[in-house]
Amino acid sequence: FPSHDKKVKENNSASSCWSVISGNVYDLTKWINSHPGGASVIRGICGVDGTASFNGEHRGERKPTSILANYLLGPLAK
Repeated sequence: FPSHDKKVKENNSASSCWSVISGNVYDLTKWINSHPGGASVIRGICGVDGTASFNGEHRGERKPTSILANYLLGPLAK
């Protein structure tokens, strides 16, 4: 399931929220309302590369990284 940047950009809302984190594409739609830091944080990275946001908040933390893995779609195709 190689996803391209264009496809990620199309999924840029709370009803379909994809984000790229560290070169992988994640479908965060179902996670938005469960995020302990608030839904707006996740909505802010819908359709864009959220690597800096994720790492700024969660770098090196095991739990957020393992939760994120549940939403993996696949690597971002070059």
